[in-house]
Amino acid sequence: MTARVLGDRPPVAGGRDVDVPGAGIRLRATRWMGTGPPLLLLHGLASQRHFWDLVVPSLVGRPIVALDQRGHGDSEQPDDGYDFATVMQDALTALDALGLSRVVVVGHSWGAMTALSLAARHPERVLAVVSVDGGVATARDNPRTPDEMRRHMEPPRIEVPPADVPRLLRDGKESWWSAAAESAVLPLFGVDGDGLARPRLRRDNHMRIVEAILTEYVAADAIAALRVPAWLLVAEAMTPGSELEADWIEAKRALLARLPQLNPAVRVVRVTGAVHDVPLQWPALVAGVIHAAVDELSADPRQEGTR
Repeated sequence: MTARVLGDRPPVAGGRDVDVPGAGIRLRATRWMGTGPPLLLLHGLASQRHFWDLVVPSLVGRPIVALDQRGHGDSEQPDDGYDFATVMQDALTALDALGLSRVVVVGHSWGAMTALSLAARHPERVLAVVSVDGGVATARDNPRTPDEMRRHMEPPRIEVPPADVPRLLRDGKESWWSAAAESAVLPLFGVDGDGLARPRLRRDNHMRIVEAILTEYVAADAIAALRVPAWLLVAEAMTPGSELEADWIEAKRALLARLPQLNPAVRVVRVTGAVHDVPLQWPALVAGVIHAAVDELSADPRQEGTR
């Protein structure tokens, strides 16, 4: 059991932490009040809601909810429910509890898969969707076998003194890493009773999510099914020496080439210099895309009165 959270701190920019119900579990979220279409922010695999801390200050003034998805951050961590249907129901149940009927849903990585799935399957609850380098390619688009993918997506075994965590986080990212980025991702780790820092998402649950990604999510199907405004922010920088990342980039490019046939209304922002964690690298860019998605709604009178 985690004794304390590494880097735990209050919400940025005047947000308020709240407990909300999910599909049979308790979830944790941070909420910022404001006006206009509400935003739901969904983090990626093995992350947590503070991942958005660098983006949120540029969004303040709008209603925002940053959610710890099940198993992550300060939300409960059951042994099941990591399939996409349940994770989507978590989000819908949380929105009901917060009194939010329709939202602009923004997701990063695995969270983008959840966001695109939510928009495709529950358009009555989604005003628009913004995918931040996620949901644009799937395992079947990758040349590697499913077993190879599982091995490559296994989490690293990290059991280190807390003082060593910052060095691990910035390794390979020195050209753009910052103290603010470090602060946003430190809560990924908890310090246990033995004094060692470990990822808060358990390894078995991490792999349950990997299995859902490999067997359930089909990018082309989700994107083709969209009937709400959609923005895809696609990062194309590669970590040196990462063959798996190169495969993913090629898979993303292949799907983007098919967009005119799949869904020509989808907006695409391709950033060749952006790494996968672009909300940490260039938060203002991510906020700008989110603002563009929201501003596009303001011209549509059918969206008036949404809360």
